[in-house]
Amino acid sequence: MSIRRTVALLIPEIDNEYFDGIVRGARMAASEKKINLLIIVGGVYGTDHSDNVLYRLADKRSIDAVILATTSIISDSKDYEPFLQETKSKPQLILSDKHEGIPGIYYDSTTGIREAMDYLTSVKGCKRILMFAGPEFAGDSEERLEEYRKCMMEAKLHLSPSMIVHGDHTEGCLEEARKLIESNPGAEAVICSNDRQAQALYRVLRENDLKIGKDIFVVGFDDITESAYMDPPLASVSASHISLGYEACTLAARMGDGENAEDKILKCHFINRESAGYNPYFQLYNFEHRRNVKTGTVFDIPTLTSSMVDFIFTGDVQDYQASCQRKLLEDFFSRLLDTHLGAVVRRRSMSTSDYSVDNVFDLGILDNIDCDRLFRVLDSIYRVYCAKELSETSRMELSNLIARVKSSVAESLERRSGNIRKVVDSIHTSISRFSKQLIEIDPGKEDCFGRLLEAMPLIGVINASIFLYKEPVKHEVGEEFVMPDKMYLKAYRDRSGVHIVDEAHQETDTDDVMDHRYLEGGMSHSFFAVALHYGGYQRGIMLIDYDDEYNGSFDLINNQINLAVSHFDS
Repeated sequence: MSIRRTVALLIPEIDNEYFDGIVRGARMAASEKKINLLIIVGGVYGTDHSDNVLYRLADKRSIDAVILATTSIISDSKDYEPFLQETKSKPQLILSDKHEGIPGIYYDSTTGIREAMDYLTSVKGCKRILMFAGPEFAGDSEERLEEYRKCMMEAKLHLSPSMIVHGDHTEGCLEEARKLIESNPGAEAVICSNDRQAQALYRVLRENDLKIGKDIFVVGFDDITESAYMDPPLASVSASHISLGYEACTLAARMGDGENAEDKILKCHFINRESAGYNPYFQLYNFEHRRNVKTGTVFDIPTLTSSMVDFIFTGDVQDYQASCQRKLLEDFFSRLLDTHLGAVVRRRSMSTSDYSVDNVFDLGILDNIDCDRLFRVLDSIYRVYCAKELSETSRMELSNLIARVKSSVAESLERRSGNIRKVVDSIHTSISRFSKQLIEIDPGKEDCFGRLLEAMPLIGVINASIFLYKEPVKHEVGEEFVMPDKMYLKAYRDRSGVHIVDEAHQETDTDDVMDHRYLEGGMSHSFFAVALHYGGYQRGIMLIDYDDEYNGSFDLINNQINLAVSHFDS
C-alpha cells in the first residue's frame, strides 16, 4: 500500500474471548502492515444508546474502510439494514456473516459441522441428533443449520421441526435449551451453533439427570478456551478468532486502497472431546485406517507441522499421512523443542491463517495447556511408531527426543506459571491504583485532564487523546444523537509525555478526529474509541492505545474514565 490506510473495526464489546481474539489479530495486522486501526466498541445497536454514538465515527472522511461484526452488534433483524446505512459511504467488510453485495470474511462452518455429524453418525452410530441453532437472521448460524439438515438427509435420518430450536448465541438461552430437550426424549446427540449455547445446554441436561458424553453427546462451535475445561470437556469446531481479526484488517485495508474484494473463508475443523464420547487413544491407534488418509503422498515440513499441531492439541489429525518418513517426524519434534513447546497455546494462537512452520507457534497463556493430555499423546505417538519396523537405535532416538520435549514442557511451565499469576495480580492492582489517582485529581484545576492522562500508564496506556464537545449534549435513552461538527482536543499523551492544548488550538472538525496525526502514535498503530458520557449527557470521545492484557477489563476502565471526565466537565 502506498499510504497508510485507516480501518475502523466495529464490535459491541471486547471482554469475551471471541472479540478479544479478533482485536488481537486485527492489531497484529495493523502493526505488521502499517495500518491505522480504530476499534469502536459501541454496544448492541439500538440498545446501548449511549455507546452507539461511536458507530457514527466510522463514517467520517478519515476512515478508509470498515469491518462490521453485524450478527453480534444487531439483536433484531429489523436493525440490520439501518446499521449498514451508518457506514454506507465506506467500503464495508462483514465479519462472520454474509450479506448480498457486501464482501464477508467468515468461517467455513460447513466443513466443521459435517466432520462432527460424520463422527456422530458413522463412529458413534447416532440416529436421533438435535440442532440447537443460533439466531435466525445470522448468516453463520443459518449456514451451520443448513449443513446439519443436509447431513441428516444424506444419512437418511428422521428430521422433524421439533428437533431444531433457535437460541441467541449466549449462555442465557436456558428456556430454548429446555424446550429442545423436553420436546425430544431419547435424543442421542445435540449440535450447538456455538459454545455459549452449549454451556446453557449443559445446565439443562444436568437438570434432567443426563450424563453428557454417555447418555447424550454434545458438540459446540468456536472452541473457546472454556470448552476444553468444561465438565466434561466440550467437543467443538475450532475457529481461530485471532486469524479472523488479522485477515479482516488486512483485507479491509486493501479495500480502502480501492481493491475489489470477494468473500474470504477461514477453515474450521471438528475438535473431538469427552462430551462426544471421545476416547483419547482411539484416533492414535487407528489413524492409519482413517477414511481421509491419503496414501502414497510425502508431506513437506509445513504440511506435516500443521497436521501434527492438530494431532497434539486436539487429538485429531486432518489428512495426516501415516507413512511419512521418520526424519520428517524428528524434524517436527525438533521444531517443537526449538520453539519452547511449553509456551504454545493450541491452534488459535496462530497469528495468521498461514500454516507454515514459522507461523504455527505463538506464545500465550500457559494455563490453556492440558499437559497431562499432551504427555499421553506423545507417549502414544511413541508406541505407534515403535510398532513399525524401526531399528533399536531409531527407537531409542525417538524415545529420547520425546523425553526431551516433555522435559522442556515441564521446565517451561514451572519457570513461568508463577510469573503468569503475578501478571494477573498486577492487572487488578494497577486498575486499583489508577482509580485511586483519579479520585485525587482536583476537577477545578486546568490540568485535570492532563492529570488523568498521567495516570494512564498504570493501565497500560501510553498514547491517548481527549476530545470534548463545546458543552455536554443531553441524550435521552431512545433518542437519535447527532454528533456535533466540532470537537475540542483538551489534552493528549504520547511517548514524550502529556501535552495540555491551549484554547486557541483545541478546535478540530469531528471528521478529522480519526486523522492520521492522532492515530499514528500508537504502539501497534491502533486505538480504541471510548464514548465519554454520564448522567444522560454525551461529553465527547477519547482515543486510547493500551495493552491487550487489559481487554478483559475494558468496561471497568471505560466506566472509571467516564466518571472522571464527567466530574471534570460538570
